[in-house]
Amino acid sequence: MIHLQAFQSTDLPALVQVWNRTFLGGPNFIAVAERELAQRVTDQPSFRETEMFVARREEEVVGFVHFGLRIRPWPARDELARDPAEGHIYALVAPEADGALIETLLTHACERLALAGARRALLYPSWVQGVQPFYNGIAGAYEMPGLARDRQGLREVAAEQGFEVAADYATPELDLSRRDHIRSLLKEGARLGAQAARWELEPHERRLRTPLFPPRRSVELTRDSRVVAMAAYGLWEEYARQYGRCLFGITSVQVESRWQGKGLGKLAMILAIEAAMAEGAEALHLHVYRENRPAWNLYHRALGFRPAFAWITLARPLP
Repeated sequence: MIHLQAFQSTDLPALVQVWNRTFLGGPNFIAVAERELAQRVTDQPSFRETEMFVARREEEVVGFVHFGLRIRPWPARDELARDPAEGHIYALVAPEADGALIETLLTHACERLALAGARRALLYPSWVQGVQPFYNGIAGAYEMPGLARDRQGLREVAAEQGFEVAADYATPELDLSRRDHIRSLLKEGARLGAQAARWELEPHERRLRTPLFPPRRSVELTRDSRVVAMAAYGLWEEYARQYGRCLFGITSVQVESRWQGKGLGKLAMILAIEAAMAEGAEALHLHVYRENRPAWNLYHRALGFRPAFAWITLARPLP
């Protein structure tokens, strides 16, 4: 018999144990410590104990599910707003072979989200598609920010409950040890930079702080103090800690609409690559939807990123 109870602070050590036991041997497993799970999840200001339920069999913790309404940061303030229309299942931790436990946890999360007013549920939402306020920095063990294709047990139960693929995307990587390729990119960056200067665009770097992400930096192209293109980047902490490889993530690339088509997205990316290299980066990765052909072409064809991981996001309507 499975019993579900709302999270209590005394559950944290058991959650760490079940997390590490569940994902051990997975393709991207990274062991999680208690202080890390607390820092990234239960100590976050957006965390609510009534949105995480712990599963027990005969008093033994065997899994948990963490869910909630989509969280949106206010653009001008360090405040968070919840979107009542969309529910997110942030984490579902259970052995792949335990279909009954997975079904219980997934059903409970969807029922609670429906009671909160959500009209649909997203399973493992990407922070590309929507803001992901939890599990940053310990994501590797959990195959975030998407549903890993090898979690077949969870996918089968989700399909039975009406979940379908809502997004298909990849995590390509740029190996900075490819010296000849990097030199050609920097040469191309110099050419594009000269063109940008003729347009009176100036490059700048600045530190970014948001309520939902670890500190990052951005490179920006500005004109009259207005940002027209930018790329944000930061260290992928859990990967670097586990594997001793300094991998950075590109977390945002934006170009103002009237400046698109002029190579500024490529230039911002090259500037971010150069800045990350100056901070010791050995490789870069990012997330891109497969149907986003302009972005796909930029990263793969123009910049030389190569496929590394593939992900999906699942969704279902709620009654």
